[in-house]
Amino acid sequence: MTRFLLLAILTAMIGACSKHGDEKWTALQDMPAFAEPNDDRSQPIFTVKKGESCVPLADRVAKIYAYTQVHCESGTGWILDDFFDKHGGK
Repeated sequence: MTRFLLLAILTAMIGACSKHGDEKWTALQDMPAFAEPNDDRSQPIFTVKKGESCVPLADRVAKIYAYTQVHCESGTGWILDDFFDKHGGK
C-alpha cells in the first residue's frame, strides 16, 4: 500500500510540472476555460476567444481527461480542448 501511495504522489508531482517552457499559443477557435480541471464542463468561468494569445502554465489529468492551465488575455483557467497554434519562445 505504501508503494502505491508513493507512486501516486510521484506521478502527481511529475504531472504537475509544465513541459511548455517559453511557449506562446494562439487560440484557433473559442474554447471554454474552467477554474479547476474537475469543474462542471457546462459552467466555464470564461471563454478563450479565437485569435487570443495564451501562455501554458501546467498540465493535469483529471478522470480520463487531460487539462492544460493557461494564462490568456481574458483570464487564467484550465482548458480541455487543444485547439491552439503553438509557438516556441515569446
